[in-house]
Amino acid sequence: MLRIKQILFLLFSLNVIVIPVVFITVLREEAELRDDGSPEGYRNQFYTQELDFSTFGEDYQSDQSDEKEMMKENSSIITQNIFEALGAYPEMAQKYLNTYPAYQTYFDQPDHALINDDDYCQKVDAFNLNHPENMFEQMNFFTDYFYGQEMARSLIQDFANDTMPEISLTMNRSDYLSRKYHLSPLITNYFTKRVDLQLYHQTGKHFLCATQMYNHIPGHGVIKRKDLIVGTIRNYGQKFSKRPHCFKKDKFFPLSYRLYDKYECQLFFNIVTSDKYKQSLIREPIQYLLKIGVGSHKASGVSILDANATKGLIDKYDAGNKCGSQFESYVAQTYITNPLLLDKDNKFDFRVYMLIASTNPLIVFYHDGFLRVSLSGYNKSSTDKSTHLTNTFLSMKKFEENDSQKNKTEMSEEELMKNVLWSFEQLQDYLLSAKKIKDKYWLHNYLKPAFQKAFVHVARMSEKSLWKQSNVYEMFGLDFMLDTKLNLWLLECNSSPQLLEDNGKEFMTKMLEDAFEIQYAYYRSRMTRVLELVRKMQEEEKVKGSIDFPQWQERYQEAVKNRIEPEFKIKETNSWTLVVDKNLPGAAAYFGHISSECI
Repeated sequence: MLRIKQILFLLFSLNVIVIPVVFITVLREEAELRDDGSPEGYRNQFYTQELDFSTFGEDYQSDQSDEKEMMKENSSIITQNIFEALGAYPEMAQKYLNTYPAYQTYFDQPDHALINDDDYCQKVDAFNLNHPENMFEQMNFFTDYFYGQEMARSLIQDFANDTMPEISLTMNRSDYLSRKYHLSPLITNYFTKRVDLQLYHQTGKHFLCATQMYNHIPGHGVIKRKDLIVGTIRNYGQKFSKRPHCFKKDKFFPLSYRLYDKYECQLFFNIVTSDKYKQSLIREPIQYLLKIGVGSHKASGVSILDANATKGLIDKYDAGNKCGSQFESYVAQTYITNPLLLDKDNKFDFRVYMLIASTNPLIVFYHDGFLRVSLSGYNKSSTDKSTHLTNTFLSMKKFEENDSQKNKTEMSEEELMKNVLWSFEQLQDYLLSAKKIKDKYWLHNYLKPAFQKAFVHVARMSEKSLWKQSNVYEMFGLDFMLDTKLNLWLLECNSSPQLLEDNGKEFMTKMLEDAFEIQYAYYRSRMTRVLELVRKMQEEEKVKGSIDFPQWQERYQEAVKNRIEPEFKIKETNSWTLVVDKNLPGAAAYFGHISSECI
């Protein structure tokens, strides 16, 4: 296989481009490029310019006469977007639009202040084929992350190119809901906080072209939504009903009931209206949480179902008689009544990170996280959220309370943060000292493998529901809890997890940089194979006078399957751990986390 420098030369010398001369919308260059070639000084002003592709890539041309002759002899014209001809733009099925309950698109509604250009991907694909340095030498991002609140934007601006800095979720609302800006053709990576770009801008036309990537996977609602994950886990668990050693759903995820589902709703109210339940409240006054199934964040969508709150819910649903007629997205989730506590009887949970780097094939990475510790001592009878929940947002509210009570606590915000965020090593040291564990390598022998095995199950249960496209990926924040028996429970799976400096600036910086290293390794490997395929197509046309597109479509689909070429090998210092790679056969794809009989 030819390597990238050879391919770049051959593409330019053969002039293998979508059309030798096209009209393409590009940024007006208002200032010279920086030394590294990044588009510093570009204004977000657009105009149409005729581009003569025969002049591109002159720096790649050599003095060898045969190479110059090849360029002179080439005269072919491919008159359509070659990626479209190769089948790179399949229509997205409605089932993948499950970010929100409506399962529909809103292409006619303005969003992110962007103009939907129906020819955008034609232009971008042509631009990148003619300027492969844009794919291989630059990291050009589109992001909508906040300024100042989360680290993603500042980090991108530090080590990559923020192509459209005027776009953010904090921009003027009237501008945000307008059609004001064209997307830059330089973009290779859409990294957005909002998870619904695909609902307002058509993939393969308005954005997410074949030579770009996007950090949200259509179909992700099956694990990110608090209501849909209930069914996802239930269906997955049923496959292993006769193989409980492979997966036990009742030990993996707290039993939950979606109250808009008539059957599940009636099951729940049969329980909470029973005499057995009422008597058990004396011993365990809180047995359920109520969650909003979609669209809630920062613990705002979670309430504690004590006796009074449960009575209110029973009245609302008429003791279950209104099940099937109430369609609010509520989920009643079993409360873990025996949580493992820390030294001051504080409750805690884990935030760890999962990177689905590819859905074609499925490739998943694991990243360590941290403990989120409640600032309040655990009291099973309390209805104070901060006692039962350990969300970072709730901790920040406690910080604000602390500011008004400094004379009482005499604790700085930094000291409070040290109490709120524990490392895995701190937990292991505590458990050893408290004689709750004996293995001094417990982290590596039990906890991390347990997280990674859970990731394998989450990936496998959602795989068939995720859009199988090579240029989508996503990072999730998964929340887990340990009970007193050291059983690990998955609580929820969050898309666009908060990337706060308070969670450790060095930790977050390293994690994000390494995630981008992984994604660009797959992206550039993929584009290397695609460029070589285009070169071979050009050779066929030169010999036969035409191109047999059906056979090349099959070769294209094989070329874009994600795998890393040797020159883009991920560094050994990368902090992510590979846990699924379905380029490998059978159980080998799961690196020992599940056996062949469980596949």
